Parts: sequence; structure tokens; C-alpha cells
Amino acid sequence: MKVSSVDIFILNKGYEVKGRRRMLFVRVNTDEGIYGYGEAIVYSTGVTAACSLIEEFAHQLIGLDPFNTEAIWSKFHNNWEMLGGPVTVSAISAIDIALWDIKGKALGQPVYKLLGGKCRDKIHVYLSHIEFGWPTLNKALTTPEDFCRAAKSARETGYDTVKANFLRFGIDGKRNSEEIQNKLIDKKLFSLAVERVAAVREGMGPDGDIILENNAVTGVDGAIRLAQAVEKYNILFYEEPIVPNHPDSMKYVADRVNIPLATGERMCTRWSFLPFLQNGSLRIVQPDVCNTGGITEMKKITDLAHIFQATVAPHICGGPFTHVASVHLEAAMPNFILHEHHVQLVNKDNSRYGLYEYEAKDSYVTIPELPGLGQELSEFALKTLDKITIKGQ
Repeated sequence: MKVSSVDIFILNKGYEVKGRRRMLFVRVNTDEGIYGYGEAIVYSTGVTAACSLIEEFAHQLIGLDPFNTEAIWSKFHNNWEMLGGPVTVSAISAIDIALWDIKGKALGQPVYKLLGGKCRDKIHVYLSHIEFGWPTLNKALTTPEDFCRAAKSARETGYDTVKANFLRFGIDGKRNSEEIQNKLIDKKLFSLAVERVAAVREGMGPDGDIILENNAVTGVDGAIRLAQAVEKYNILFYEEPIVPNHPDSMKYVADRVNIPLATGERMCTRWSFLPFLQNGSLRIVQPDVCNTGGITEMKKITDLAHIFQATVAPHICGGPFTHVASVHLEAAMPNFILHEHHVQLVNKDNSRYGLYEYEAKDSYVTIPELPGLGQELSEFALKTLDKITIKGQ
């Protein structure tokens, strides 16, 4: 079996709609008619650049055996990753995920079985970023009462864990500047954030879990100050308290708060995670399968975390292939704890790109049993997305 062509699907029109991702998918085709899908995720600018890099990689991919994922990953990583960072790694991720989809389809097995089989029969999920307006998504949550109602709604819907950034929006519903969040110079915002956490605890009840999210916007001192103020509300873990570019700074925060620290969505490949695990600052790792190197690399990251007795709660905020690729990895990893279900995925503009729906029910999602990833692009996606095809000479 050889790779015969590569199709790239990109959303060039309509992604400006609020809450709609600029989707970027790849389909790797083989000379035996078996194909696989992957997805690239760039969370700010850079989607067009990632698309161009996939084109570059595609020319090198054609003619290779899709089963040789290790050799192909190393070929692209060694030539490109150190020069390109997260945009380049997202392109590598998309191709790698597609190759694993091909493997599963060719062997007639779901991907999780190729990764070692099940460690669990269902995947525990949490509801992520309720501050965007759960359950309606019509407007941002502002008052503590809004946060309490959202938490109660989440419990009634079946979620036992929620995550929120309590600093993102002001009382007027407008997004706060990074300066205000970073330095926490606005005393009213700080007090409001603490009141919001207390309200979510009330809404979740004593047995529900809360994840505190800062999106790497706060500085070291602000991150510590906020954590110390809300520790009493029994926070499950503290996500992205600071930018993960300095292990000693993360260690400084970890030593001064009594909440386990988590991060990973801004980190590429196992080499980024290693120093944080070595110094003990990071207790939960959160790699994103679509921007950290694909299934091949994420498996290595989770195994690395296991050595240091750290757990894994993958970052998931993309499209249908981000979701299913993550689920297959989560099924097979012994140190998995939680699967992220972002509230914006409720937006049908984002969710209808996949043919199959794997909805959360009572805080769990099922593991796909179809060969490969168990997901395909929908007819809507194939009609909506612009397509670029790369063929061999």
C-alpha cells in the first residue's frame, strides 16, 4: 500500500461568524482505495500557513507506505519542527492522524486497539468554558448568579465537572484586556472572579468538580493570588495559570498554591513537556492531538507523563477528528482522567462537519468501534469546504 494523493479541505468563507472555527482537514488517499482523515488546529492566526505546510508535506508523503508512521513523523519533525513551531506541528499532526485512520481501516480495527486496547469502556467528560454562556451561548456570563445558574444547568444536563475562566469577561459582558487579567490591577475584577468561583461551587454542589482556567494570561503573582483566594472552594486543577515557557516560573507558582497545575495546549512535542515534569510543577498534562504532533507523538507524551505519575486531560477544542482521535488515545492510556467538551462545540456550525455524532451523556462519551477513527467528513463539509488536491508525478 502506498500514498497516492492528498486532499486538503479548508474553510475559507464564513468562519468570521462568531464562535465558528476555521476548519482545516486532510484526507490521505492510497493506491488500494483506503483513505484516512486528519485535522490541523491553529487556535489564532496561522491556518493558511498550516494549509501551505500540509501541501509541502504532501509532496514528500506520496509514494510512502502509510503504515510507517514513526519514520514519516520523524522525517517531517527532524526537517521542519524546530523551524516552524506550533503551526508546523499542527500540519504534521493532521497527516499523522490520517495515517492512523488508514491503519485502522486497512486492518478492520478501531484505532484504540492499535494503541494497546481499552483501559476503560467509556470516557469521562467535563463541560468546558461555561463563561461563554452555557447553556444558550447567546451572551457571556457576567454576574455570580449567572455562573451559579450555568453550573446548576450543567449538573442537570449530566455533567459532574465544569471549567471556566473567571477573569475573561467584565460585569458588562465585554472581554477584559490582557493587561487587566495579567496584573489583576482591577480590584473589582479580582473580587468578582472570586465571587464567581463561589457561585459555581454553589451550583455544582459539594460533590461536583470545578476546573479553574486562566488561559495563560495572568502573570506569576496574579496567578498565585487568584489561586490562594479560591483554594477553599475545592478546585480540581488549575489550568494554564501562566504562559508555559519557563519551567522555573511554573515551579514557583506550584510551590505557592494548593491546587494541582495543568497545561499543554500551547506546547509542542514531548520535549516541551519534559522540563515541567522533571521539576514537578506540572501534575496534569493537556496535549492537543491536533497541534502537538498527532497520535504518534501524543502517545509518547502521555507515556512520558506516566513515568512522572502525572495524569492526562487532553485539550480538545477543534472539530470532529480532534474529538475522536482524542477518545481513541484516552481509551488506551492508563493515566487518563478527563475529556474536554467545549461549549462552543454545541454550535452546529462547528459540529456538523463530522458524519457521526458522539454526544456526551451523563458525563461520559462512548468509544467509537468503527474501523479507523470512526469519523468521516459529512456531506455538508464536502460541499462547504474548499478542496486542494496534491497528486504524484
